[in-house]
Amino acid sequence: MSIKERFSNRLSMLVKDFEIQKKELANEIGVSAVTITKYTNGVTMPSFEALSNLAAYFNVTVDYLLGRTEEPFLREDSVYFAPIGRIPYSFKISDSEELSGELEYIFGLTVWNMELPRDETALHQFLCFKFSSEANNQRLYDCLFLTDELNVGYFLYTMSKMLGLPFMDEYQGPLSKRSQYLANLLVWNENGIKAPKDVVELQKNNYLATLAIPTANERVRLDYTLTCGAEPHLQAWLKMRENERRTLLMRRLRRIKTNFR
Repeated sequence: MSIKERFSNRLSMLVKDFEIQKKELANEIGVSAVTITKYTNGVTMPSFEALSNLAAYFNVTVDYLLGRTEEPFLREDSVYFAPIGRIPYSFKISDSEELSGELEYIFGLTVWNMELPRDETALHQFLCFKFSSEANNQRLYDCLFLTDELNVGYFLYTMSKMLGLPFMDEYQGPLSKRSQYLANLLVWNENGIKAPKDVVELQKNNYLATLAIPTANERVRLDYTLTCGAEPHLQAWLKMRENERRTLLMRRLRRIKTNFR
């Protein structure tokens, strides 16, 4: 198969997967709709500039568009294509206990007002670990936040590596591309967040809490009082259709790549 054939196949697949009209795509990258049709039909190849714009729009590498690799994007970008998923885990708690299972996660942007245009430039990205009521998940939660049997810093480091999202990195200033990937961390427990000892328990169950990145061997106690306004935004994100979530995250990632090349 020639490079032209591989390119037309890849582009046709992306246009179909992202449910975008050729006219809309043409406007985004600065060519005509007829030109897009010629690309997808294998009649002609794009210019270097158009090829770069196509890769940026779909958040794939040029090598992927040309069929040189099967990996469409960099490892650090992968979480943007999986706004909701599961992470397998395995942690040794003691000589006699190894805890294994799957932890749900939700990655997205805070949606403050669903009635307003969804301009993601003013929004903040978050990563929420969801502990289900399943026994292993609850045991993991206890080990992390109640009994200190598992170091939270090590847990976050492990999750960061598995997700490909560098949320454990230190902020390196506005010109650092990696700093743009940092996310606010949240914990969602289906059985409720236990209040810290110095915080008065509220009568209403609270299921969401902020999670600060600990320093060294610092103990972590979740404080739901700092997250009282976050749950509606999390629910707003979950109510969006999958393609809407993906579009917002892709726009965010394209902006990062455009501004920090």
